[in-house]
Amino acid sequence: MATQYLRKFGTTASKTLFRVAIDGPAASGKSSTAKMVAQKLGFNYIDSGAMYRSITLKALRAQLDPSLPQNDAKIADLAKSTSLQLVTTPNASPSALPNTQIFMDSEDISDLIRTSEITRNIGGVAKNPGVRAALLLKQRAMGQGENQRDHDTKGIVMDGRDVTTVVFPDAELKIYLQADAKVRAERRYKEMQAKNLEGSYETILKELLERDHADMTRKISPLKKADDAIVVDTSDMTFNEQVERIVTLANERLKA
Repeated sequence: MATQYLRKFGTTASKTLFRVAIDGPAASGKSSTAKMVAQKLGFNYIDSGAMYRSITLKALRAQLDPSLPQNDAKIADLAKSTSLQLVTTPNASPSALPNTQIFMDSEDISDLIRTSEITRNIGGVAKNPGVRAALLLKQRAMGQGENQRDHDTKGIVMDGRDVTTVVFPDAELKIYLQADAKVRAERRYKEMQAKNLEGSYETILKELLERDHADMTRKISPLKKADDAIVVDTSDMTFNEQVERIVTLANERLKA
């Protein structure tokens, strides 16, 4: 049976790891790519976007509209007090993605945070200063090996929208993953179909464009390419090609 690694987002640093930071717009392939890169390198994987989606879900359950400024403080408090855990089970097949589960207060919400409702509302959570501050501490601690079951790992791979610019501005390898909006919408549509989740291609494309605008224009930690990040455009690349590109770059720097 494959070993399960349980990572609890903490706040106290314990050691420095080789960090592969990946940023990019929604549905650019960040999560799948980051998971496979981590598996091939033998690193731990951290899905920062899932953390924001989790807080969005909790806010909606508490009937707190993330788009209303008067709810910012309450949602920030949720982010501080919520327990978030990620369980990754390495796949026995080297060509298959590792299995990941996301737990919020011990509840498996892996599929619940991938719905259109979460996508429509995550913008308000992502631009909430209090939420970003709370999750930033947890993310940085993870980058230094805090509370990780796999203590022997030599590195981590984290994807998001401000990982290369804010979370790990000094990461050993920074990647900006991008793709045409229509390509991204098609990928997200197929992903939702595979999970029997509702959503049309047209709606997904509209939501992605709206999310891009919100991410790139927000005042706090906007999505942008770090000056020293390497751009990998996946519009015309196969999944294996984009993974191997990043793995090669990481190995080159590990050997340097």
